[in-house]
Amino acid sequence: MTSRRFNASTLQRFSALTLALLLASCAGSSHPRVIRDTDTTSSPRYLELYSEVRVATLHFPAGIYTLNAVDKIGYYYQAPRKIIEHTASWSLPSDGGIFVSKRNPQKLRGYVFRTGTLTHVGNLSRTKYAFRD
Repeated sequence: MTSRRFNASTLQRFSALTLALLLASCAGSSHPRVIRDTDTTSSPRYLELYSEVRVATLHFPAGIYTLNAVDKIGYYYQAPRKIIEHTASWSLPSDGGIFVSKRNPQKLRGYVFRTGTLTHVGNLSRTKYAFRD
């Protein structure tokens, strides 16, 4: 039988990791509020992505993304078409788009809905894009 001894630094690392995961999971909303036509926001209505962007196996299409939701940390722009996940044996289309941080509008991330849950993926900040009204 093997016995494991936890020293103080191991316990501190475990506690720090657990706290970081809890904070990250609470950062946004899994169900952002959909923006109606009558709502006013400080964010432009459209984001144009000039070329397709890949994040691991996910492919975000080029085109005009439309502002459609907001939560306490940012804005959600819906993709003009489905986000496609390619693997060696299949392709899976998902709803998704681009998330723009309220604190730093130059910070873009992809997002997809999987099994009813919104998941932020990748860093799209270096992609060529423009906001439009």
